[in-house]
Order: sequence, then structure tokens, then C-alpha cells
Amino acid sequence: MKKQKKIQRDSAKANHSVLIRILILMGLFGVLFFIPMFGRLFYLQIVQHEELESKAIDQQTYDRSVVANRGTIYDSKGNTLAMSATAYDVQLSPLEILECQEAYQEQVEKAQAAETAEEREKLMPSYPEPTNESIAQTLSQLLGLDQESILQRLSKTNSMYEIIAKQVDEDVADQISAYASENGLSRGIYLNATAKRYYPYSTLAAQIVGWVNYNDGNRGAYGLEAMYDDILAGQTGRVVTAKDGHGKQMLYRYEDYYDATDGYDLTLTLDATIQYYCERVLAEGIEKYEVQDGGFVIAMEPKTGRILAWANSPTYDLNDPRTVIDSRLQAELTAIAADTTLTDEERSTAQTEVLFKQWSNKALNETYEPGSTFKTTVLAAALEEGVVNENSTFYCPGYAIVADRHIWCSDHKGHKDQTLAKAVANSCNPAFIEIGQALGAETFYDYLEAFGFKDKTGIDLQGEPTPNDNLIWPREEFTSPIGLTSLATASFGQRFKITPLQLITAASAVINGGHLMRPYVMESITDADGNVIQHTEPTEVRQVVSESTSERCRTILEGVVDGGTGKQAYVAGYRIGGKTGSSETDEDDHTIVSFLGFAPANDPQVVVLIAYDNPTPTGPNSNYTSGGHYISGGNMAAPMAGELLADILDYMGVEKQYTDAEKAAMDMTVPNVTGLTLSEATARLAESNLEVRTVGSGDTVTDQIPAQGVAIPGGSQVILYMGSEKPTDKVAVPDLSGMNREQAQTALTNVGLYLKSTGDTTSESVRAESQSIAAGTEVEMGMVVEVHFVGTTATGGAGSGT
Repeated sequence: MKKQKKIQRDSAKANHSVLIRILILMGLFGVLFFIPMFGRLFYLQIVQHEELESKAIDQQTYDRSVVANRGTIYDSKGNTLAMSATAYDVQLSPLEILECQEAYQEQVEKAQAAETAEEREKLMPSYPEPTNESIAQTLSQLLGLDQESILQRLSKTNSMYEIIAKQVDEDVADQISAYASENGLSRGIYLNATAKRYYPYSTLAAQIVGWVNYNDGNRGAYGLEAMYDDILAGQTGRVVTAKDGHGKQMLYRYEDYYDATDGYDLTLTLDATIQYYCERVLAEGIEKYEVQDGGFVIAMEPKTGRILAWANSPTYDLNDPRTVIDSRLQAELTAIAADTTLTDEERSTAQTEVLFKQWSNKALNETYEPGSTFKTTVLAAALEEGVVNENSTFYCPGYAIVADRHIWCSDHKGHKDQTLAKAVANSCNPAFIEIGQALGAETFYDYLEAFGFKDKTGIDLQGEPTPNDNLIWPREEFTSPIGLTSLATASFGQRFKITPLQLITAASAVINGGHLMRPYVMESITDADGNVIQHTEPTEVRQVVSESTSERCRTILEGVVDGGTGKQAYVAGYRIGGKTGSSETDEDDHTIVSFLGFAPANDPQVVVLIAYDNPTPTGPNSNYTSGGHYISGGNMAAPMAGELLADILDYMGVEKQYTDAEKAAMDMTVPNVTGLTLSEATARLAESNLEVRTVGSGDTVTDQIPAQGVAIPGGSQVILYMGSEKPTDKVAVPDLSGMNREQAQTALTNVGLYLKSTGDTTSESVRAESQSIAAGTEVEMGMVVEVHFVGTTATGGAGSGT
């Protein structure tokens, strides 16, 4: 019995030990099992909480952005320069298209199973089978896309979101919508409304307005579109709806809408009409003078700093900014494509650089040596400091010797003795070297700083470079003994670089009373209700010279146009002042010809700076183009500036004021004197400043040439037929090319035609460049032929800074 109890106790003890071991093992394995599980739960619930929550929301909701309407950009007269209109992104849903195709097949099978033909016809789909091939073919034709790429998108049958085209115009979107509706694909092809930027004037003010990059979230890429992107862009809205397990929207279960806020509008200081004038005269000069590297024109209101127009060449179409339209840049692209030595990366970089050339604003982003246009500021500084005055005289032997340098004047024979006004009119380098030396290096440098050449202008545009010692000498170098030559060349605008914008801003201070104004192009910002959010007021940086000095400068600079190097800018009825310039570059035979002009000279309303970069010479060291034009600011930029200023002043309504000499030479309308006696006819014509030549010996005038109402230059002769018959035969217009005014007048008079001179109407040494009626054309006697004359002397010659 005892033995049995002992066995039972041992057995119980063994069972207890086994149980404890089992429990220990179970606990151990349980811990080992649950630790990874708890770790995984911790990772999912804590570490990946935000990521998984975002995925869950994405799976359960459809979140679509609502694009805000980008603000409109207007010119100063309310003309639209940039606007947004509705466009559409084309989205395919391959998953739903597959369902539409399966539904089509089910309907066909159901129709085929019908018992009667009438039932089969009724049940058969009313449109052809929407195969991937037919869908791709139609969309490729409507959108201009590759058919194979659309087929690849359609093959992604698990996807519901395949964007195949962006910014599609409304008319194309309507065709796609009609196709989808008529072919049972309304649930597979979607048109998502968005906004597209349009530029109604195409290339007008392209570098100023800029463009929007659709590949970067419709953000402004260049120009004002980039500068004011945050203001123009507005705030994007959202539409959030629930989705089922297949990714389809459940519109009635959950929907939330967040309004988009449209962008503000910009009104600019630019005037589209003046901008057109500037771009036209720039293009005309580039073609006429065979200009290789484009150019620029800036028109500014000198009293405020408002930019009225700003033209650049090369330019581009804002609606298609990545397409090169300039012929010279196109030639560069062709050469790059044909260059087999380039790697793909090098070729791509070179092509991008060509695009940057057409997007660049030459008058803001690039610097140049201003040449003699800079003499305006030297003149103002010297008058302000009292180191020269109107009674100062200078002698020019044709050169100046500074240190060990022999510096030539544009006239190598020399201007000899001359007053200050004459030295400015002649653009005499030796005279300005003497003026610079009279100012002294320290004072000269003070005025460099005062006129803003060592600072940015602060204009509200992208890309204005920061002046540095690589562009203008540091003060310590300029004012040291070794800087003597630098002072000499700086006096006539060479061997340092500034931006054209800096120059016209400083020149405005010279003529506006001495006030350096900050230039600007943004006039105001308004909201959708027309409320003005921000308005730019003219800002004076500092007063550089006095009102009296400014007035004296205006008078002297008017003399540049009245008989000086800028005489080809002369326009009858308008008082124009200015300064010619021909800037040297580091390249041989590469000159930038320019003209800085303002009008009216006594009360400037507008100042313009026009430049043509690199007119093509006939050969090495030649000063002429193949068209016979002398390469200089006076012969090229000045006449174009005169034409431009006249257009702008006419548009602005500035009244013409003619001198007595101008009035005498004005076109006069011929009165009718037939039937009058010779004395009566002579008196009537004299009232119109017209002279008389008679044919025949009758008592009364029986006919006349020109006929009543024809406008001919004052002082011209009217032919009176006294009893004789007027000839009815037509006459051939003579070839006047190369003739001077007297020769052209004689040639036309000999055949009974009249001369109207344009262009250089004051110089003695001129030649006929063009005529309004082609040589050899047969016309009636009494017609007026307009002849454009140009100077034949080196007005503002290249290589001298004039």
C-alpha cells in the first residue's frame, strides 16, 4: 500500500514537472511568437501611421484639384496682353474602357440570342465596337498624338487615370466629348477642365510679359509671369469624393468642395501701340542694315521712370515659346543638329542655349560698352561741377595723347576749334577726354555712382545683373595714377560695361530736371472686382544734377540733332535732342550702333534708346554694309529713332511746332487757278508758298500741273498753261539712286515730277537711298516722288565711340 502511494506521488510529481515544462515552453514560444507580431503592429500603427492613413484615404476618396483662373495682364490702355481661358486635360480610364467593351460584347451576344430579326436589331448597339485600335486611331487624329503611345496607355487595364494630353483647346475637347458620347465611352474618356494661357498679341513685348510653364504646375517661367507668379496664380481648389473598391466615384456618399481663388490682374505701364512702333522700327533696321545679332529699343517716360515700351530681337511667340522663329537662331539650330562631333548631352545643352538667346532681354540681362551715348552724363557732371560752360572751347587735331596712348577722334582730320555745344554735336572724343580730365577721376567716379551705374536700377523684372568690378573699374584702380587712360576712355563711354536700362535711366535724370527715377513696368494690381490692391508710384532715388544743369543739357543735346552727328533724327515740327553712339566690342568688325533720343527737347515726354547689334560690313575693316550704309549710330540708329519719336509723339497728341524755315518747306495743297489771269493765279499760288512757270502766251490759265488738291513741297513750281494744251503723255520716273538733293530735284523737274525729301534733310553731303515710285514706272506729270536721303559722311563713326 505504501509502495503504491509512493508510486502515485512520484507520478504526480513527474506530471507536475512535465506541466511546468510545458507551461514554460508555451510561455517561451508564445513570447517569441508575439514579440514580432507586436513589433509589426507597432510599426504599422505608429511608425507607418501617416503613410498608411494617406494610402487608405487615397483608396477611399477621389481628390481632384480645381485650377484657379490665372490673372489677366493688361497694357496701360486696357489691352489684354495675357489671359487664361478654359482648356481641358484628356484622361483615359483603361479599366472603365474595358468594362465598356465587355458591356458592348454582352449586348451584342444578347442581341444575337434574340428570336426575331426585329428584336436583334433593337437590341444591337447603335455604334461600332469601341476597340482599342479604333479609340487610339480617333484620338491620335484629334490630338495629333502617336497612335502607338495611346494603345500602350489603353493596355494598362488596372489603371483609371492616364492623362494623354494637356491644355487641349475647347473646340478639340468638344469633338472628343462628342466621340465618347456617340461610342459608349462616356465612362472611359474624361475631360478635366483646366486653364490655358493665351497671349493675344503673340510676340509683342515677349521678353517683358514672359510665359507660363505647363510642365511645372502652370507656374510663371519668364518675365512678369514669373516675377508676379504668386499674385497671378491664385489659390488652387479641390473636389474630394468617395470611391468604391473598384476605384469608381460614389458621388452621393461623400463629397466636399474647396473653392479656387482666382489670381489678381496686372496692369502694366507698357502701351501696346508704342510697343508696336518700337518693334516695327527695330525689325526694319535689322533688315535694312543687315544686323547679325539683333538689338533693342526702350521707350521711357523720363519724369516718372514708367517703361512705355521695350522691344528685343531676337524674339519669340509667347504662345509657343520653345519654337525658334528667328532665322539666325534657326540656322544655329541647324548647325548644331548637323554637328557630328557633339555628344547627345552637348547637343541638348547647345540647343537649350539657343532657346535662352531668344528668351533673353538684351537690354536688361546683358551689358555692353555704351559708347558716346554715355557722353550725356559726362556733359551733365561737368556742367554741374562748373568745370566747363557754354563759353568753353576745345581744339581737336583728330586725336589725343594720354600717357602712352594715341586715341583717335571719329574725324581723323580733326574738328579744330569748337565750343562746348559744337564738341557735343560733333561727338568729339579729344574734347570729352579734356572734359573728363577737368572733372578728375574722383569726381568722375562720384558721378558714376550718383547716376546709378554701380547699382541695379531696381526695376521689377527678372535677371538684372549686379554691377561688379569686372564691368566698371573699382574706385581705387580708376583714381590711381595708372587709371589715367581709363579716365580718358571712360569719358567717351568705352572700356567699361553697363546695361542699356542703366543708361536710359541715367539719361532720363540728365533731361528731366536731374532726378534719378527708379524704372518700373507694373502699374497696378487689381482683384476680380476691380479693387486696386497695389499701385506703383514714381520713386526718386536721388537728385543728381540741378534743374538748371538739366535745362542746359537739353539745349546742348538738341544741337546734336540740329546739325550734329544726330541730324538724321530730325523731324520737322518736333524739337528732338539726343546723342549718337557706336560701341566697340571685343570682336573684330563688330559694332553696336545706337541713338539716345528725347522729345520735345524743351519738355521731354519720352526718351528712347535704340541699338542695332553688329551690322554686317562688306569685308574686314570695312565701315560700310553691302547696302552702302556707313556703320555708325548717326547713320543707322538716328534716322530710325527720329521715325520712332515722331510716331510716338503723334500718338501721344503732342502738337507740332514748326519753325519759319520748316513752314516754308512744308507740303502745300495746290489750289485751282484755271480760268484766272496770270496775275490772279500768281497771287493765289503765292499765298500757298508756290511759284509759277508758264507755258504759252494766252491771257488766262487753261490748265495746270499739278491738278487741284495735290500736295507738293513749299517753294515748288506750278506749271500754268496759258492757252496751250496740257500734255497727256505719261512720263517715266527717273532712277534717282545715289543722287544728291539738287541732282534729284533737277532729274524730276525735267520730266514734270516733284520731289519730296525725307531722311537726312539738312546735310549737304547726302545721297538718295530709296524712292517711293520705282524707276521706270510711267506716271502722269505732276506726281510727287518721295525720296529718302542718307548722309555720305562718317556721322558718328565706328571705332570712336561716337
